[in-house]
Amino acid sequence: MLWLTWPGNGLAQGDAPLAAVAGDQTAAALRARIGPPHDETIKAYVAAGATETKPHVLTDREWRLVESAIADLPVQYRQVLERRLGRLSFIDAPSSMGTALTRASEGPNGEPMSDITIRSEVLDKSLSDFLTEKEALLFSEDGSGYSVRVSAGKMSALSYILLHETAHVMDRALEITQQSPPFRTVWTDYRSLAQPYAADPISQTTYRRQPKLPASQAPALYRALGQAPFVSLYSTASAGEDFAELLAWRELSTRFETPLKIQVLDGRGIEVVSVEPLKSPAVRSRLEAAQAALDKARAAAPNKT
Repeated sequence: MLWLTWPGNGLAQGDAPLAAVAGDQTAAALRARIGPPHDETIKAYVAAGATETKPHVLTDREWRLVESAIADLPVQYRQVLERRLGRLSFIDAPSSMGTALTRASEGPNGEPMSDITIRSEVLDKSLSDFLTEKEALLFSEDGSGYSVRVSAGKMSALSYILLHETAHVMDRALEITQQSPPFRTVWTDYRSLAQPYAADPISQTTYRRQPKLPASQAPALYRALGQAPFVSLYSTASAGEDFAELLAWRELSTRFETPLKIQVLDGRGIEVVSVEPLKSPAVRSRLEAAQAALDKARAAAPNKT
C-alpha cells in the first residue's frame, strides 16, 4: 500500500448504475463514490513499474462483487469510509507488484480524505489464492522445490483488502501508529523494527525492502514468524501495515471466523512447516490491543473519523 498526497480535485463519478440496499444509506453512499482512478494514481502505478495500466470498467457481475464486499464491512468501517472516502477505484495493472494504492487528499473544508484504488485482478480472487500468490513473490527459485500455501477459508480477497485499506484511512485520520504503546513495543519508529525482531529472519523479506530470499529459506522464515507477535509477514513492512493487518484479521477472525494457515511444502508437496498466527496468544493479544487503540483514539477525537 502506498500513500500519495496532494490537494483534492473533486470526484469523478462512474457511469454504472448503483443498486442500493434498502435501508442502508451508508452503503449506498459508498457505492456512489466508485469511479475512475485519479490521473495521478495511474501515473504512480506506471512510475512503480506497471505496464498496460488503465482504468478498469466494472462489469455487472463485478459491480455485484463490489457491492457485496461493501455490505460485508462492519458498520464502523462503512461509517468511516462515508466520511473519509473520496472515491473507490479499480485499475488494470497486470504487471504491478502492489495491490492497492491509497491517495491522501483534502475535502472541501480541508478535512483529510482518501482515494482507494485497487487492482482489478483481485475482484475474482479468493483470499487464499491472493495471499498464496503474494507470499510466493518473497522468494526466488533455487531448485530446492519449496513452496508456500496460504489457507484462509472461503473469504474473498476484496473483502480483506477493503478492511485493510479502511484501517489505513482510520490510522491516518487519528495518527494511531505514531502514538500508541501497542506499536512502540515492536517498532522503534514507523519503519524500524525493535529488537529482537530487527535481527530476526522476518526482517529480511521484500516487505522490508530486502532482496528476494532463496526458496530454501522459506522453512526458517515461517518458523520465525510462528515465534513472533505478527499476524503476517506483511505486518513487518511498517507500523502502519502492522496496524492495518491486525485490525483486518481481527474482523476476519471474529466476524467471519476466517482461519489463517501458512504451510511450507517441499518438492513432493509434503508439509514441512505449518503456522497458524491467529492461534498465537501473542498475536491474539495484539489483535485486541490494536482494536483498543482504535477505540481510545476515536473516543478522544470522535469528529476525526
